Amino acid sequence: MKFRYFLAALFLSLAVGCVQEEIGTLSEIQVSESYVSIDVNGGSASVNVTASESWQVDASSVPSWLTVSPMSGAAGNAQVTFSAESTKATNKAEVKIVCAGQTQYVNVIQYATKVDPPISTAAQVIAGDDGVTFRMSGVCSRYDSGNANAVLYGNWYITDETGTVYIYGTLDKKGQTKGNPLTAWGIEVGDHVVIEGPKSTYNGTVELVDVTVISITKSLISVGDFDFDELPCTDTTFNMTVSAKESPILVTSDSDWLQIVDVNADGSYKLHANANDRTAKRTATISIKGPTALKSVEIAQAGTPATGASITEIVAADDDDQVQTLPNSVVVALTTRGAVLSDGTSAIYAYGNSAAALKLGDGVKMSARKTTYNGVPELTDITDVFVDSEGNAVSYPDAKDITASVETYEASVAEYIKFSGTLTVSGNYFNIAFDDVDPDVKQGSIVYPIDALDAKSFDGKKITVTGYFNGLSSKGKFVNVVATKIQEFVDNPKGTLRNPYEATEIASLIKGGTIPEGKVYVRGIINKIDNVNTSYGNAQYWLSTDGATADFEAYRSYYYGGEKWTEDNKDAIKEGDEVLLYGEVTYYAANDVAEFKQGNYLVTINGKALPEGDGTEASPYNVTKLAEMLLAGETFEGEVYAKGLISQIDNVNLQYGNAQYWISDDGTKLFQMEIYRGFWFGGEKFTSEDQIALGDEVVVFGKVKVYKEIPEFDANNKIISLNGKIE
Repeated sequence: MKFRYFLAALFLSLAVGCVQEEIGTLSEIQVSESYVSIDVNGGSASVNVTASESWQVDASSVPSWLTVSPMSGAAGNAQVTFSAESTKATNKAEVKIVCAGQTQYVNVIQYATKVDPPISTAAQVIAGDDGVTFRMSGVCSRYDSGNANAVLYGNWYITDETGTVYIYGTLDKKGQTKGNPLTAWGIEVGDHVVIEGPKSTYNGTVELVDVTVISITKSLISVGDFDFDELPCTDTTFNMTVSAKESPILVTSDSDWLQIVDVNADGSYKLHANANDRTAKRTATISIKGPTALKSVEIAQAGTPATGASITEIVAADDDDQVQTLPNSVVVALTTRGAVLSDGTSAIYAYGNSAAALKLGDGVKMSARKTTYNGVPELTDITDVFVDSEGNAVSYPDAKDITASVETYEASVAEYIKFSGTLTVSGNYFNIAFDDVDPDVKQGSIVYPIDALDAKSFDGKKITVTGYFNGLSSKGKFVNVVATKIQEFVDNPKGTLRNPYEATEIASLIKGGTIPEGKVYVRGIINKIDNVNTSYGNAQYWLSTDGATADFEAYRSYYYGGEKWTEDNKDAIKEGDEVLLYGEVTYYAANDVAEFKQGNYLVTINGKALPEGDGTEASPYNVTKLAEMLLAGETFEGEVYAKGLISQIDNVNLQYGNAQYWISDDGTKLFQMEIYRGFWFGGEKFTSEDQIALGDEVVVFGKVKVYKEIPEFDANNKIISLNGKIE
């Protein structure tokens, strides 16, 4: 008989509590009572307020279950009444009354009679409604060792005979701060516990949140310490010592790679772990079950060290080199003939049936020959494909719309692009005609689209195609793309810089079950600021269309352009400001919140973008933010300076002596700003095509505008400095 096993690492952490300021007597404003109680069946209670000047109640401190009247008053004496409807749960609030810059606090409490809920099984919790408090009895089956927050908040799993429930947050013995259950309570894997907390569902996972521990019964089974933290990646045999105060015991494993192969003469168990040929660390769980007790231990096994090269390094390799990708090369796009692999920085198309058989999200180690096809790096002659991991998150960079510049577009890497035009399907050909462009000069082409894209259904329609550039074919006539998305064309679609979502609008959309794909722009008025955290560099605040409600959350939002908040800029936003933000959006079911995902950032505050510098020669504009300002509708009188790295060169026209190229902040974000018909130093003509090169840092001077949604320096601009040198 074969069994399997795994050892859980237990974490220790300090629980940090919050200390409230002591409420004192203020000369500017005084209240007759600092604590007010309202009957559980509903009612009112009043306090007398004496103020030296006009006063007002801080509306943000008044929760929805409480009504305060009046909300403001003049100097002198007044009576403030607190009212609430009946409740089944205890309500508490700390109401702030402000006068002459000083704050007085009134604590309002509505106590409900506590009735202990019945003991529920895991199956009943899973089938129950979110928001309902459940009490559950079961065994601590394992800790959430793969989650860093498990150390801080105490995340673990409770199991009974009907199933397992995830515990997200364990309150300490005072029922206040969250902490690791081993440190705060001494709960070990295998202990029988009774806990209580409200149910929530987050991304499909059923949770009991911020649980209170009712009782703990220590396990009758214990496992001796191991002499390793994790097993090596090779075949390994080791022993496990089990002590039990009851019998018989049954030992089982949940993973094929870890087996219990024998019982030693001293009663210990001999276990064997197969070699791990993947790079990812893996875990297995051994369960030791007696008549009444259950003990679970986890064992981790290291992955095989990665070998190979990054996609970025492969793209730069010589043609015909034999290469091997690192196993973190993720499949981000598919065709019926191949797949696009990405390492998060660069992408490359792998051509071959073995690549086409992969799935989105596969982490792949691939051996192949690097070549160049239609001007773009490619992998061919694939000799070996090993799927190291499955289901990896697939994300895409911002797609650059090349529709307006398609006639001159070219690139030497698999950039992420999009363009719009009318699709014609003819056999295996999916060609796209562009408006106002001669189809004999330039067309788009979708490369071997997979069935999931349903490309044929768009035949004859105007569409927008997004995907990875796959080269120019037929002497530059066709712009080929490996599509990740095909959708019917929408003029000026919602969520763009020109047509952003309003905060309340997108909140309603998300809560109605529609979540826009990719990054979008959202505009709204700040209703409430939770914090601006300069330690982590992000902020958390709320928006709505009218600024009166908290409809949409800017969760862990960054400063302009994704920069961190600092002590210098932490006061840049305030309640009432209208802001434009950019990022991915989601729905947080646990709190019924529509929000930006972490990583969103500010584009404008009250219609103004903040460039780096002020556009003068001494302080040129930052390219990204100058482009954002232009696209947001801001205009500039006269000429300005901007500094960036050359990211693409369309041409250096020696006949006319000017050049057309693009600059960005880091040289990799192509097409952020176009330098249209630019001249050399002092307005002189270019005399050689190699006077500028990719990656050169330039300061450009001239007039700026937006042309067909492309931010650009207008004709007759000139270079002021090149790689720090002034000619």
